[in-house]
Amino acid sequence: MIRDITIGQYYAGDSLIHQLDPRTKMMGVLAYIIVLFLVRTPWWYLLCLGVILILYYLAQVPVSYLLKGLKGIALLLFFTFLFRLIATPGTLLYQWGVFSVTEEGIVKAIGMTSRIALMITGASLLSYTSTPRALADGLEKAFSFLQKIHVPIHDMAVIVMIAFRFIPIMLEELNVLMDAQAARGAEFERGSFIRKCKNVFTILAPLFLSTVRRASDLAMAMEARGYTGDKPTSRMYPLTYGKNDKLAYIVIFLFLALSFFFTIV
Repeated sequence: MIRDITIGQYYAGDSLIHQLDPRTKMMGVLAYIIVLFLVRTPWWYLLCLGVILILYYLAQVPVSYLLKGLKGIALLLFFTFLFRLIATPGTLLYQWGVFSVTEEGIVKAIGMTSRIALMITGASLLSYTSTPRALADGLEKAFSFLQKIHVPIHDMAVIVMIAFRFIPIMLEELNVLMDAQAARGAEFERGSFIRKCKNVFTILAPLFLSTVRRASDLAMAMEARGYTGDKPTSRMYPLTYGKNDKLAYIVIFLFLALSFFFTIV
């Protein structure tokens, strides 16, 4: 399961979604998440799922990437569903000791799990279609007005870029460690749940040490190249809005307006 995690990775392409300005895509993801937490009817979750599938098709990102992204949070989705199922009062359907299953619990469990899954797939599409540098530039450009009140937007954008770059590096390092442990007889796919946890714990310490070492090397390299963070940096490709971005903003606004209308009605 760990080898199939694709969250935070960039899927190279030249699709319509790839060509959009990163600020447009970030605004679209923000509006999408707002709609997910705004609406309450199951039909809206189906509509959001349809929107996500259309966007993945336009971005030419395989559906397998969407499923792999969900496999990485399968345990979180399971415990979220289970907690909402047994912790929601209402019309009793089944009783087992101190735990009870209600009609309202089933509805809320499905709604909460669907909401988290759809939110992750939407955020994953942003990373699939935008490089870490583009995301950092878009974040810095979108919130540049906060620099007037001395908010370190540039430093925050650099942190975001480094974090996104570290995700695939850490996954690659994790796969190397798992292969090394497997060569020594460790089994990550077989055995009981407790045995699997023990095998995973054996690779956490070297993974942590490797991450700290890489972070230290990166900091030394940035200092050696004179990076201070207090000077503006030049860009080979400055961010500019195109016609497709304007059309995308119209679609985002209509999507938000439609969700607000049906929420009020």
